[in-house]
Amino acid sequence: MPSTPSPVYRRALLALIALQCLLILAFVLRGLGAPGPFGPRLPAVQGDTLWLESHGALHQFNSDGKRLRRIDLTALGLTSPTSLQFTREDNVVWTHDESRVHRCDLLRHTCIPIDLPDLSDRRDYRWVRVSDDASEIVVSDASRHRVLIYRRDAATGRYALAQKHADDLRFPNQTLQVGPAMWIADTNHHRIAQIPDALQNGQASASRTNFPIAHAALRPGRKFPFAMALDPQMRLWVLVAGPGMAKADLLLMDRHLRPERVVAISPDQNPNAIALFQQHLLLTDMTGFTVHRLDLNGRALAPFGDEAFRSELVAAQSRARWTDRLPSLLLGSICVLLLPGLWLAWKAGELRQLQGTAWRARTRTPAGSGSNAAPPAPPAADAPPRSSRAEPLAPSTPCAPPARGPVTVVKALAGSTRARRRALLGTQLVMALVLLALAYWFWPMLYGSDCAPGEACPTWLRWLLLAFPLFPLFLSAGVWRRLKALESVRIGTDGIQVQVRMGARRYKAPAHHVTLTRQQLLIGRHMVPLRLNGTPLFDEEALRRDIIDRLPQLNVHDGVWSHGGLVHYWRFAGWQGRAVLLLGTASVLFMVWANLQ
Repeated sequence: MPSTPSPVYRRALLALIALQCLLILAFVLRGLGAPGPFGPRLPAVQGDTLWLESHGALHQFNSDGKRLRRIDLTALGLTSPTSLQFTREDNVVWTHDESRVHRCDLLRHTCIPIDLPDLSDRRDYRWVRVSDDASEIVVSDASRHRVLIYRRDAATGRYALAQKHADDLRFPNQTLQVGPAMWIADTNHHRIAQIPDALQNGQASASRTNFPIAHAALRPGRKFPFAMALDPQMRLWVLVAGPGMAKADLLLMDRHLRPERVVAISPDQNPNAIALFQQHLLLTDMTGFTVHRLDLNGRALAPFGDEAFRSELVAAQSRARWTDRLPSLLLGSICVLLLPGLWLAWKAGELRQLQGTAWRARTRTPAGSGSNAAPPAPPAADAPPRSSRAEPLAPSTPCAPPARGPVTVVKALAGSTRARRRALLGTQLVMALVLLALAYWFWPMLYGSDCAPGEACPTWLRWLLLAFPLFPLFLSAGVWRRLKALESVRIGTDGIQVQVRMGARRYKAPAHHVTLTRQQLLIGRHMVPLRLNGTPLFDEEALRRDIIDRLPQLNVHDGVWSHGGLVHYWRFAGWQGRAVLLLGTASVLFMVWANLQ
Protein backbone atom coordinates (compact mmCIF):
# COMPACT_ATOMS: atom_id res chain seq x y z
CA MET A 1 0.00 0.00 0.00
CA PRO A 2 1.45 3.44 -0.82
CA SER A 3 2.19 5.60 2.15
CA THR A 4 -0.01 8.59 2.88
CA PRO A 5 1.72 11.89 1.95
CA SER A 6 2.69 14.11 4.83
CA PRO A 7 0.34 17.12 5.26
CA VAL A 8 3.42 19.33 5.59
CA TYR A 9 4.05 19.10 1.84
CA ARG A 10 0.49 20.12 1.04
CA ARG A 11 0.69 23.14 3.35
CA ALA A 12 4.00 24.16 1.80
CA LEU A 13 2.46 23.78 -1.66
CA LEU A 14 -0.47 26.02 -0.71
CA ALA A 15 1.93 28.63 0.68
CA LEU A 16 3.95 28.52 -2.53
CA ILE A 17 0.82 28.95 -4.65
CA ALA A 18 -0.20 31.92 -2.50
CA LEU A 19 3.26 33.45 -3.01
CA GLN A 20 2.95 33.03 -6.78
CA CYS A 21 -0.48 34.67 -6.71
CA LEU A 22 1.01 37.62 -4.84
CA LEU A 23 3.79 37.92 -7.42
CA ILE A 24 1.25 37.84 -10.25
CA LEU A 25 -0.80 40.51 -8.48
CA ALA A 26 2.34 42.61 -8.05
CA PHE A 27 3.08 42.21 -11.77
CA VAL A 28 -0.44 43.37 -12.68
CA LEU A 29 -0.32 46.31 -10.27
CA ARG A 30 3.10 47.25 -11.64
CA GLY A 31 1.61 47.42 -15.13
CA LEU A 32 -1.45 49.40 -14.04
CA GLY A 33 0.31 51.77 -11.67
CA ALA A 34 3.60 52.20 -13.46
CA PRO A 35 5.04 55.63 -12.72
CA GLY A 36 5.41 58.16 -15.47
CA PRO A 37 8.63 59.37 -17.03
CA PHE A 38 11.47 59.96 -14.61
CA GLY A 39 13.92 62.06 -16.59
CA PRO A 40 13.92 65.80 -17.38
CA ARG A 41 11.26 67.12 -19.74
CA LEU A 42 8.90 70.07 -20.37
CA PRO A 43 11.39 72.97 -20.22
CA ALA A 44 9.69 76.37 -19.86
CA VAL A 45 11.26 79.82 -19.57
CA GLN A 46 10.07 82.38 -17.02
CA GLY A 47 12.01 85.62 -17.30
CA ASP A 48 15.65 84.89 -16.42
CA THR A 49 14.90 81.46 -14.98
CA LEU A 50 14.13 78.06 -16.42
CA TRP A 51 11.65 75.51 -15.15
CA LEU A 52 11.50 71.84 -16.04
CA GLU A 53 9.88 68.68 -14.71
CA SER A 54 12.04 65.74 -13.67
CA HIS A 55 11.79 62.71 -11.33
CA GLY A 56 8.47 63.78 -9.86
CA ALA A 57 9.10 67.48 -9.21
CA LEU A 58 9.31 70.93 -10.81
CA HIS A 59 12.78 72.47 -10.72
CA GLN A 60 13.68 76.15 -11.20
CA PHE A 61 17.19 77.22 -12.35
CA ASN A 62 18.93 80.53 -12.87
CA SER A 63 20.97 81.46 -15.92
CA ASP A 64 24.07 79.70 -14.51
CA GLY A 65 22.24 76.40 -14.11
CA LYS A 66 21.99 76.61 -10.32
CA ARG A 67 18.80 75.22 -8.92
CA LEU A 68 16.74 77.77 -7.05
CA ARG A 69 13.64 75.87 -6.10
CA ARG A 70 12.08 72.40 -6.17
CA ILE A 71 8.35 71.70 -5.87
CA ASP A 72 7.03 68.14 -5.80
CA LEU A 73 4.20 67.35 -8.18
CA THR A 74 2.29 65.67 -5.36
CA ALA A 75 2.29 68.96 -3.45
CA LEU A 76 0.53 70.57 -6.42
CA GLY A 77 -1.85 67.65 -6.90
CA LEU A 78 -0.39 66.79 -10.32
CA THR A 79 0.49 63.34 -11.61
CA SER A 80 1.98 63.52 -15.11
CA PRO A 81 1.72 66.92 -16.82
CA THR A 82 2.11 67.12 -20.58
CA SER A 83 3.04 70.81 -20.88
CA LEU A 84 4.27 73.77 -18.83
CA GLN A 85 3.63 77.41 -19.69
CA PHE A 86 4.47 80.63 -17.79
CA THR A 87 2.96 84.08 -18.25
CA ARG A 88 3.67 87.53 -16.84
CA GLU A 89 2.24 86.51 -13.49
CA ASP A 90 4.89 85.57 -10.97
CA ASN A 91 4.73 82.14 -9.36
CA VAL A 92 1.93 80.99 -11.65
CA VAL A 93 2.27 78.11 -14.09
CA TRP A 94 -0.24 76.77 -16.59
CA THR A 95 -0.16 73.05 -17.22
CA HIS A 96 -2.19 70.21 -18.67
CA ASP A 97 -2.65 67.17 -16.48
CA GLU A 98 -5.27 64.42 -16.26
CA SER A 99 -7.27 65.74 -19.26
CA ARG A 100 -7.66 69.22 -17.73
CA VAL A 101 -5.84 72.54 -18.08
CA HIS A 102 -4.77 73.82 -14.65
CA ARG A 103 -3.62 77.18 -13.32
CA CYS A 104 -1.21 76.51 -10.45
CA ASP A 105 -0.06 78.93 -7.77
CA LEU A 106 3.50 77.92 -6.88
CA LEU A 107 3.49 79.83 -3.58
CA ARG A 108 0.28 78.37 -2.21
CA HIS A 109 0.84 74.98 -3.89
CA THR A 110 -2.67 74.93 -5.31
CA CYS A 111 -3.92 74.10 -8.80
CA ILE A 112 -7.31 75.16 -10.15
CA PRO A 113 -8.73 73.37 -13.21
CA ILE A 114 -9.91 75.65 -16.00
CA ASP A 115 -13.26 74.94 -17.59
CA LEU A 116 -12.67 74.70 -21.34
CA PRO A 117 -15.62 73.59 -23.50
CA ASP A 118 -15.32 70.88 -26.14
CA LEU A 119 -12.46 69.11 -24.35
CA SER A 120 -13.08 65.47 -23.46
CA ASP A 121 -12.34 64.04 -20.03
CA ARG A 122 -10.15 61.27 -21.40
CA ARG A 123 -6.46 61.20 -20.64
CA ASP A 124 -5.35 62.40 -24.07
CA TYR A 125 -2.03 64.01 -24.87
CA ARG A 126 -2.36 67.79 -25.28
CA TRP A 127 0.07 70.66 -25.68
CA VAL A 128 -1.05 73.94 -24.07
CA ARG A 129 0.22 77.45 -24.84
CA VAL A 130 -1.01 80.52 -22.94
CA SER A 131 -0.55 84.15 -23.97
CA ASP A 132 1.43 86.51 -21.73
CA ASP A 133 -1.71 88.15 -20.34
CA ALA A 134 -3.52 84.77 -20.08
CA SER A 135 -6.30 86.08 -22.30
CA GLU A 136 -5.85 83.29 -24.85
CA ILE A 137 -5.24 79.56 -24.47
CA VAL A 138 -4.20 77.41 -27.42
CA VAL A 139 -4.66 73.66 -26.98
CA SER A 140 -3.16 71.15 -29.40
CA ASP A 141 -5.54 68.22 -29.03
CA ALA A 142 -3.18 65.77 -30.70
CA SER A 143 -5.21 62.57 -30.44
CA ARG A 144 -8.24 64.27 -32.02
CA HIS A 145 -6.15 66.04 -34.70
CA ARG A 146 -7.23 69.59 -33.98
CA VAL A 147 -6.03 72.88 -32.49
CA LEU A 148 -8.46 74.79 -30.27
CA ILE A 149 -8.17 78.49 -29.49
CA TYR A 150 -9.94 79.79 -26.37
CA ARG A 151 -10.33 83.46 -25.47
CA ARG A 152 -11.30 84.89 -22.11
CA ASP A 153 -14.42 86.97 -21.75
CA ALA A 154 -13.54 90.27 -20.07
CA ALA A 155 -16.86 90.48 -18.22
CA THR A 156 -17.20 86.94 -16.88
CA GLY A 157 -13.57 85.83 -16.88
CA ARG A 158 -14.57 82.51 -18.44
CA TYR A 159 -12.93 81.03 -21.52
CA ALA A 160 -14.96 80.35 -24.64
CA LEU A 161 -14.01 78.47 -27.78
CA ALA A 162 -13.13 81.09 -30.38
CA GLN A 163 -11.57 79.06 -33.17
CA LYS A 164 -11.10 75.41 -34.10
CA HIS A 165 -8.56 74.20 -36.65
CA ALA A 166 -9.28 70.57 -37.52
CA ASP A 167 -8.91 70.43 -41.29
CA ASP A 168 -5.94 68.56 -42.71
CA LEU A 169 -4.09 68.14 -39.39
CA ARG A 170 -2.63 64.88 -38.11
CA PHE A 171 -1.36 64.84 -34.53
CA PRO A 172 -0.60 68.54 -34.10
CA ASN A 173 1.95 69.09 -31.36
CA GLN A 174 3.74 72.24 -30.24
CA THR A 175 2.54 75.64 -31.43
CA LEU A 176 4.37 78.98 -31.62
CA GLN A 177 2.95 82.47 -32.03
CA VAL A 178 5.29 84.31 -34.41
CA GLY A 179 3.96 87.80 -35.02
CA PRO A 180 0.44 87.59 -36.39
CA ALA A 181 0.86 83.97 -37.52
CA MET A 182 0.71 80.72 -35.59
CA TRP A 183 3.09 77.89 -36.41
CA ILE A 184 2.01 74.30 -35.76
CA ALA A 185 4.14 71.17 -35.77
CA ASP A 186 1.87 69.01 -37.95
CA THR A 187 3.56 65.79 -36.91
CA ASN A 188 2.08 63.03 -39.06
CA HIS A 189 1.87 65.22 -42.13
CA HIS A 190 5.63 65.84 -41.79
CA ARG A 191 5.46 69.61 -42.03
CA ILE A 192 5.18 72.94 -40.24
CA ALA A 193 1.79 74.55 -40.80
CA GLN A 194 1.55 78.35 -40.75
CA ILE A 195 -1.88 79.78 -39.94
CA PRO A 196 -2.19 83.54 -40.61
CA ASP A 197 -3.94 85.88 -38.23
CA ALA A 198 -6.86 86.33 -40.60
CA LEU A 199 -7.56 82.60 -40.57
CA GLN A 200 -7.28 82.57 -36.78
CA ASN A 201 -10.00 85.23 -36.65
CA GLY A 202 -12.35 83.11 -38.75
CA GLN A 203 -11.89 84.62 -42.23
CA ALA A 204 -12.43 81.73 -44.61
CA SER A 205 -10.73 83.55 -47.49
CA ALA A 206 -7.34 83.29 -45.80
CA SER A 207 -5.22 80.26 -46.65
CA ARG A 208 -2.79 78.17 -44.67
CA THR A 209 0.80 77.64 -45.76
CA ASN A 210 2.61 74.33 -45.25
CA PHE A 211 6.38 73.87 -45.09
CA PRO A 212 7.50 70.24 -45.47
CA ILE A 213 10.18 68.67 -43.30
CA ALA A 214 12.71 67.19 -45.70
CA HIS A 215 16.49 67.20 -45.70
CA ALA A 216 19.04 64.79 -47.11
CA ALA A 217 21.00 64.69 -43.84
CA LEU A 218 18.06 63.46 -41.77
CA ARG A 219 18.42 59.86 -40.68
CA PRO A 220 16.06 57.33 -42.31
CA GLY A 221 12.55 57.58 -40.90
CA ARG A 222 13.10 60.98 -39.28
CA LYS A 223 10.17 62.99 -40.62
CA PHE A 224 7.85 63.58 -37.64
CA PRO A 225 8.29 67.14 -36.23
CA PHE A 226 6.93 67.52 -32.72
CA ALA A 227 8.89 70.22 -30.81
CA MET A 228 10.44 73.52 -31.93
CA ALA A 229 12.06 76.71 -30.68
CA LEU A 230 12.63 80.10 -32.32
CA ASP A 231 15.98 81.87 -31.88
CA PRO A 232 16.62 85.67 -32.04
CA GLN A 233 17.58 85.38 -35.72
CA MET A 234 14.07 84.05 -36.48
CA ARG A 235 15.45 80.63 -37.29
CA LEU A 236 13.41 77.61 -36.28
CA TRP A 237 15.01 74.65 -34.49
CA VAL A 238 12.87 71.54 -34.90
CA LEU A 239 13.10 68.10 -33.31
CA VAL A 240 12.24 65.51 -35.97
CA ALA A 241 11.55 62.02 -34.60
CA GLY A 242 11.25 58.60 -36.20
CA PRO A 243 8.10 56.45 -36.38
CA GLY A 244 8.41 55.54 -32.69
CA MET A 245 8.69 59.22 -31.71
CA ALA A 246 12.19 58.56 -30.37
CA LYS A 247 15.84 59.29 -31.25
CA ALA A 248 15.00 62.60 -32.89
CA ASP A 249 17.27 64.63 -35.15
CA LEU A 250 17.72 68.39 -34.76
CA LEU A 251 16.80 70.30 -37.92
CA LEU A 252 17.52 74.00 -38.43
CA MET A 253 15.15 75.97 -40.69
CA ASP A 254 15.74 79.53 -41.88
CA ARG A 255 13.42 82.49 -41.40
CA HIS A 256 11.43 81.38 -44.45
CA LEU A 257 10.95 77.91 -42.95
CA ARG A 258 13.19 76.22 -45.46
CA PRO A 259 15.33 73.35 -44.13
CA GLU A 260 18.87 74.63 -43.81
CA ARG A 261 20.94 71.93 -42.12
CA VAL A 262 20.82 69.07 -39.64
CA VAL A 263 22.73 69.61 -36.41
CA ALA A 264 24.74 66.56 -35.47
CA ILE A 265 23.87 65.15 -32.05
CA SER A 266 24.87 61.87 -30.48
CA PRO A 267 22.83 58.90 -31.77
CA ASP A 268 22.44 57.79 -28.14
CA GLN A 269 20.53 60.94 -27.25
CA ASN A 270 16.75 60.82 -27.15
CA PRO A 271 15.60 64.45 -26.92
CA ASN A 272 11.94 65.00 -26.14
CA ALA A 273 11.73 68.82 -25.90
CA ILE A 274 13.69 71.91 -26.88
CA ALA A 275 13.89 75.39 -25.36
CA LEU A 276 15.92 78.55 -26.00
CA PHE A 277 17.40 79.88 -22.74
CA GLN A 278 20.11 82.55 -22.37
CA GLN A 279 21.33 82.21 -25.98
CA HIS A 280 21.62 78.45 -25.56
CA LEU A 281 19.53 75.57 -26.82
CA LEU A 282 18.48 73.08 -24.16
CA LEU A 283 17.50 69.55 -25.18
CA THR A 284 15.90 67.51 -22.41
CA ASP A 285 16.61 63.78 -22.62
CA MET A 286 13.99 61.96 -20.59
CA THR A 287 15.50 58.48 -21.02
CA GLY A 288 19.12 59.57 -20.78
CA PHE A 289 18.45 61.72 -17.67
CA THR A 290 20.43 64.63 -19.08
CA VAL A 291 19.73 68.21 -20.15
CA HIS A 292 21.99 68.75 -23.15
CA ARG A 293 23.13 72.28 -23.96
CA LEU A 294 24.11 73.64 -27.37
CA ASP A 295 25.08 77.07 -28.63
CA LEU A 296 23.28 78.71 -31.53
CA ASN A 297 25.80 77.24 -33.95
CA GLY A 298 24.94 73.71 -32.87
CA ARG A 299 28.10 73.02 -30.86
CA ALA A 300 27.64 70.85 -27.79
CA LEU A 301 28.41 72.41 -24.40
CA ALA A 302 28.50 71.07 -20.86
CA PRO A 303 25.22 69.57 -19.58
CA PHE A 304 22.83 71.97 -17.90
CA GLY A 305 22.28 71.94 -14.15
CA ASP A 306 24.35 72.09 -10.97
CA GLU A 307 26.09 69.19 -9.27
CA ALA A 308 23.25 68.46 -6.86
CA PHE A 309 20.69 68.26 -9.66
CA ARG A 310 22.87 65.99 -11.78
CA SER A 311 23.43 63.71 -8.78
CA GLU A 312 19.67 63.43 -8.38
CA LEU A 313 19.39 62.54 -12.06
CA VAL A 314 21.92 59.72 -11.63
CA ALA A 315 19.98 58.35 -8.66
CA ALA A 316 16.68 58.66 -10.55
CA GLN A 317 18.17 56.86 -13.54
CA SER A 318 19.24 53.98 -11.29
CA ARG A 319 15.72 53.74 -9.85
CA ALA A 320 14.21 53.83 -13.33
CA ARG A 321 16.42 50.96 -14.48
CA TRP A 322 15.37 48.82 -11.54
CA THR A 323 11.75 49.73 -12.17
CA ASP A 324 12.08 48.64 -15.79
CA ARG A 325 13.64 45.36 -14.65
CA LEU A 326 10.89 44.68 -12.13
CA PRO A 327 8.49 42.91 -14.56
CA SER A 328 11.30 40.60 -15.71
CA LEU A 329 12.26 39.88 -12.11
CA LEU A 330 8.65 39.12 -11.18
CA LEU A 331 8.12 36.81 -14.14
CA GLY A 332 11.47 35.13 -13.50
CA SER A 333 10.56 34.56 -9.86
CA ILE A 334 7.24 33.03 -10.86
CA CYS A 335 8.97 30.65 -13.28
CA VAL A 336 11.66 29.68 -10.76
CA LEU A 337 9.02 28.92 -8.12
CA LEU A 338 7.43 26.43 -10.52
CA LEU A 339 10.28 23.96 -9.92
CA PRO A 340 9.86 23.67 -6.12
CA GLY A 341 6.12 23.79 -6.73
CA LEU A 342 6.30 20.67 -8.93
CA TRP A 343 8.45 18.91 -6.33
CA LEU A 344 6.02 19.77 -3.53
CA ALA A 345 3.07 18.68 -5.69
CA TRP A 346 4.79 15.33 -6.26
CA LYS A 347 5.53 14.87 -2.57
CA ALA A 348 1.98 15.91 -1.62
CA GLY A 349 0.48 13.34 -3.99
CA GLU A 350 -1.17 15.86 -6.32
CA LEU A 351 0.67 14.63 -9.40
CA ARG A 352 -0.29 11.06 -8.55
CA GLN A 353 -3.92 12.08 -8.91
CA LEU A 354 -3.22 13.58 -12.33
CA GLN A 355 -1.61 10.32 -13.47
CA GLY A 356 -4.70 8.30 -12.74
CA THR A 357 -4.60 4.53 -12.29
CA ALA A 358 -4.30 1.65 -14.69
CA TRP A 359 -7.62 0.34 -15.96
CA ARG A 360 -6.56 -3.31 -16.06
CA ALA A 361 -4.88 -4.96 -13.09
CA ARG A 362 -1.42 -6.28 -13.79
CA THR A 363 -0.49 -9.87 -13.01
CA ARG A 364 0.75 -10.00 -9.44
CA THR A 365 3.72 -12.10 -8.35
CA PRO A 366 2.74 -15.15 -6.21
CA ALA A 367 3.17 -14.77 -2.50
CA GLY A 368 6.03 -17.24 -2.28
CA SER A 369 8.05 -15.94 -5.18
CA GLY A 370 10.02 -13.40 -3.22
CA SER A 371 13.65 -13.61 -2.15
CA ASN A 372 12.70 -15.64 0.95
CA ALA A 373 10.79 -18.29 -1.02
CA ALA A 374 11.83 -21.92 -0.64
CA PRO A 375 14.07 -23.33 -3.41
CA PRO A 376 12.43 -25.64 -5.94
CA ALA A 377 12.25 -29.31 -4.96
CA PRO A 378 14.74 -31.64 -6.65
CA PRO A 379 13.36 -34.05 -9.26
CA ALA A 380 12.25 -37.45 -8.12
CA ALA A 381 14.60 -40.38 -8.51
CA ASP A 382 12.30 -42.27 -10.86
CA ALA A 383 11.56 -39.25 -13.02
CA PRO A 384 12.72 -39.52 -16.64
CA PRO A 385 15.71 -37.37 -17.48
CA ARG A 386 14.98 -34.07 -19.27
CA SER A 387 16.20 -33.81 -22.79
CA SER A 388 18.45 -30.91 -23.73
CA ARG A 389 16.60 -30.57 -27.03
CA ALA A 390 13.52 -28.45 -27.24
CA GLU A 391 10.50 -30.51 -28.07
CA PRO A 392 8.20 -29.23 -30.75
CA LEU A 393 5.24 -27.30 -29.41
CA ALA A 394 1.78 -28.58 -29.98
CA PRO A 395 -0.28 -26.38 -32.23
CA SER A 396 -2.21 -23.83 -30.20
CA THR A 397 -5.95 -23.82 -30.24
CA PRO A 398 -7.27 -20.56 -31.73
CA CYS A 399 -9.16 -18.33 -29.32
CA ALA A 400 -12.87 -18.26 -29.81
CA PRO A 401 -14.18 -14.90 -31.11
CA PRO A 402 -15.96 -12.76 -28.53
CA ALA A 403 -19.62 -13.55 -28.35
CA ARG A 404 -22.31 -10.93 -28.48
CA GLY A 405 -24.02 -10.57 -25.14
CA PRO A 406 -26.34 -8.28 -23.27
CA VAL A 407 -25.78 -4.54 -23.57
CA THR A 408 -24.24 -2.87 -20.53
CA VAL A 409 -24.22 0.90 -20.19
CA VAL A 410 -22.23 3.21 -17.90
CA LYS A 411 -23.41 6.78 -17.35
CA ALA A 412 -21.33 9.80 -16.39
CA LEU A 413 -21.59 10.99 -12.81
CA ALA A 414 -24.11 13.77 -12.31
CA GLY A 415 -22.43 17.05 -11.34
CA SER A 416 -18.92 15.80 -12.12
CA THR A 417 -18.08 19.01 -14.02
CA ARG A 418 -20.04 21.48 -11.88
CA ALA A 419 -17.00 22.86 -10.03
CA ARG A 420 -15.05 23.21 -13.26
CA ARG A 421 -17.91 25.03 -14.98
CA ARG A 422 -18.21 27.47 -12.09
CA ALA A 423 -14.47 28.14 -12.15
CA LEU A 424 -14.65 28.67 -15.92
CA LEU A 425 -17.46 31.20 -15.58
CA GLY A 426 -15.62 33.15 -12.88
CA THR A 427 -12.37 33.18 -14.85
CA GLN A 428 -14.03 34.27 -18.07
CA LEU A 429 -15.97 37.00 -16.28
CA VAL A 430 -12.75 38.45 -14.87
CA MET A 431 -11.08 38.16 -18.29
CA ALA A 432 -13.98 39.92 -19.98
CA LEU A 433 -13.83 42.80 -17.49
CA VAL A 434 -10.07 43.15 -18.03
CA LEU A 435 -10.46 43.13 -21.81
CA LEU A 436 -13.27 45.68 -21.65
CA ALA A 437 -11.08 47.95 -19.52
CA LEU A 438 -8.22 47.58 -22.01
CA ALA A 439 -10.55 48.34 -24.92
CA TYR A 440 -11.82 51.41 -23.08
CA TRP A 441 -8.31 52.77 -22.57
CA PHE A 442 -7.05 51.83 -26.05
CA TRP A 443 -10.07 53.33 -27.81
CA PRO A 444 -8.72 56.91 -28.02
CA MET A 445 -5.31 55.62 -29.11
CA LEU A 446 -6.83 53.66 -31.98
CA TYR A 447 -9.24 56.50 -32.73
CA GLY A 448 -6.47 59.01 -33.15
CA SER A 449 -3.48 56.91 -34.16
CA ASP A 450 -2.39 56.25 -37.70
CA CYS A 451 -2.24 52.71 -39.01
CA ALA A 452 0.40 53.96 -41.45
CA PRO A 453 2.32 57.24 -41.61
CA GLY A 454 -0.25 59.84 -42.56
CA GLU A 455 -3.11 57.33 -42.94
CA ALA A 456 -5.88 57.12 -40.37
CA CYS A 457 -7.13 53.78 -39.06
CA PRO A 458 -10.39 52.58 -40.66
CA THR A 459 -13.61 52.81 -38.72
CA TRP A 460 -14.24 49.07 -38.75
CA LEU A 461 -11.00 48.52 -36.84
CA ARG A 462 -12.31 50.55 -33.91
CA TRP A 463 -15.51 48.50 -33.75
CA LEU A 464 -13.43 45.34 -33.98
CA LEU A 465 -11.58 46.52 -30.89
CA LEU A 466 -14.87 46.84 -29.03
CA ALA A 467 -15.95 43.37 -30.16
CA PHE A 468 -12.63 41.83 -29.16
CA PRO A 469 -13.64 41.23 -25.49
CA LEU A 470 -16.61 39.18 -26.73
CA PHE A 471 -14.46 36.56 -28.46
CA PRO A 472 -13.28 34.88 -25.21
CA LEU A 473 -16.89 34.80 -24.05
CA PHE A 474 -17.93 32.90 -27.18
CA LEU A 475 -15.06 30.46 -26.72
CA SER A 476 -15.84 29.93 -23.04
CA ALA A 477 -19.51 29.37 -23.91
CA GLY A 478 -18.47 26.53 -26.21
CA VAL A 479 -16.23 25.04 -23.53
CA TRP A 480 -19.04 25.36 -20.96
CA ARG A 481 -21.48 23.54 -23.25
CA ARG A 482 -18.95 20.76 -23.81
CA LEU A 483 -18.38 20.36 -20.08
CA LYS A 484 -22.13 20.24 -19.53
CA ALA A 485 -22.47 17.64 -22.28
CA LEU A 486 -19.87 15.44 -20.57
CA GLU A 487 -22.34 14.82 -17.75
CA SER A 488 -24.72 13.21 -20.25
CA VAL A 489 -22.16 10.82 -21.78
CA ARG A 490 -23.15 7.16 -21.93
CA ILE A 491 -20.80 4.34 -22.91
CA GLY A 492 -22.32 1.01 -23.86
CA THR A 493 -21.14 -2.31 -25.28
CA ASP A 494 -22.48 -5.71 -26.21
CA GLY A 495 -19.07 -7.37 -26.12
CA ILE A 496 -18.32 -6.64 -29.78
CA GLN A 497 -19.26 -3.05 -30.53
CA VAL A 498 -18.68 0.10 -28.47
CA GLN A 499 -21.12 2.97 -28.69
CA VAL A 500 -20.83 6.41 -27.08
CA ARG A 501 -23.64 8.92 -26.85
CA MET A 502 -22.69 12.52 -26.03
CA GLY A 503 -25.69 14.81 -26.22
CA ALA A 504 -27.26 14.33 -29.64
CA ARG A 505 -24.15 12.73 -31.13
CA ARG A 506 -23.46 9.02 -31.31
CA TYR A 507 -20.12 7.36 -32.03
CA LYS A 508 -19.89 3.64 -32.80
CA ALA A 509 -16.98 1.36 -33.70
CA PRO A 510 -15.81 -2.25 -33.23
CA ALA A 511 -14.06 -2.76 -29.91
CA HIS A 512 -10.75 -3.72 -31.55
CA HIS A 513 -10.76 -0.28 -33.26
CA VAL A 514 -11.23 1.57 -29.96
CA THR A 515 -8.30 2.79 -27.85
CA LEU A 516 -8.35 3.28 -24.09
CA THR A 517 -5.80 5.42 -22.21
CA ARG A 518 -5.75 6.50 -18.61
CA GLN A 519 -7.55 9.75 -19.34
CA GLN A 520 -9.74 9.16 -22.38
CA LEU A 521 -11.50 6.80 -24.76
CA LEU A 522 -10.68 7.21 -28.45
CA ILE A 523 -13.32 6.04 -30.90
CA GLY A 524 -12.83 6.91 -34.55
CA ARG A 525 -11.76 10.55 -34.81
CA HIS A 526 -13.48 11.44 -31.54
CA MET A 527 -12.18 11.63 -27.99
CA VAL A 528 -14.32 10.97 -24.91
CA PRO A 529 -12.74 12.15 -21.62
CA LEU A 530 -12.86 9.64 -18.78
CA ARG A 531 -10.97 11.81 -16.31
CA LEU A 532 -10.46 15.57 -16.17
CA ASN A 533 -7.05 16.30 -14.65
CA GLY A 534 -7.33 13.12 -12.63
CA THR A 535 -10.91 13.68 -11.49
CA PRO A 536 -13.12 10.76 -12.63
CA LEU A 537 -16.18 11.50 -14.73
CA PHE A 538 -17.58 7.97 -14.32
CA ASP A 539 -17.97 5.37 -11.62
CA GLU A 540 -14.64 3.70 -12.37
CA GLU A 541 -15.53 0.37 -10.76
CA ALA A 542 -18.64 0.13 -12.91
CA LEU A 543 -16.63 1.20 -15.96
CA ARG A 544 -14.10 -1.58 -15.36
CA ARG A 545 -16.73 -4.22 -14.63
CA ASP A 546 -19.30 -3.44 -17.30
CA ILE A 547 -17.16 -2.12 -20.16
CA ILE A 548 -13.42 -2.74 -19.94
CA ASP A 549 -13.43 -6.28 -18.54
CA ARG A 550 -15.99 -7.33 -21.16
CA LEU A 551 -13.73 -6.19 -24.02
CA PRO A 552 -10.43 -8.10 -24.05
CA GLN A 553 -9.94 -6.98 -27.66
CA LEU A 554 -9.86 -3.31 -26.57
CA ASN A 555 -6.58 -1.46 -27.31
CA VAL A 556 -5.53 -0.48 -23.80
CA HIS A 557 -2.57 1.84 -23.17
CA ASP A 558 -2.19 2.04 -19.41
CA GLY A 559 1.14 3.89 -19.28
CA VAL A 560 1.43 7.31 -17.69
CA TRP A 561 3.18 8.68 -20.78
CA SER A 562 1.34 6.75 -23.46
CA HIS A 563 1.54 7.16 -27.21
CA GLY A 564 -1.77 5.37 -27.66
CA GLY A 565 -3.44 8.47 -29.06
CA LEU A 566 -0.92 8.76 -31.89
CA VAL A 567 -1.22 5.06 -32.72
CA HIS A 568 -5.00 5.26 -32.69
CA TYR A 569 -5.19 8.26 -35.02
CA TRP A 570 -2.78 6.59 -37.43
CA ARG A 571 -4.49 3.17 -37.48
CA PHE A 572 -8.16 3.74 -36.75
CA ALA A 573 -9.02 7.40 -37.60
CA GLY A 574 -8.86 7.06 -41.37
CA TRP A 575 -7.14 9.42 -43.73
CA GLN A 576 -8.26 12.44 -41.69
CA GLY A 577 -6.37 11.22 -38.63
CA ARG A 578 -3.24 10.50 -40.65
CA ALA A 579 -3.44 13.92 -42.29
CA VAL A 580 -3.66 15.59 -38.87
CA LEU A 581 -0.63 13.64 -37.62
CA LEU A 582 1.42 14.43 -40.72
CA LEU A 583 0.48 18.11 -40.58
CA GLY A 584 1.36 18.31 -36.88
CA THR A 585 4.70 16.58 -37.43
CA ALA A 586 5.51 18.91 -40.33
CA SER A 587 4.64 21.94 -38.19
CA VAL A 588 6.92 20.81 -35.36
CA LEU A 589 9.78 20.11 -37.76
CA PHE A 590 9.29 23.50 -39.42
CA MET A 591 9.41 25.34 -36.07
CA VAL A 592 12.58 23.46 -35.09
CA TRP A 593 14.16 24.27 -38.44
CA ALA A 594 13.13 27.93 -38.19
CA ASN A 595 14.63 28.25 -34.70
CA LEU A 596 17.86 26.60 -35.84
CA GLN A 597 18.08 29.05 -38.72
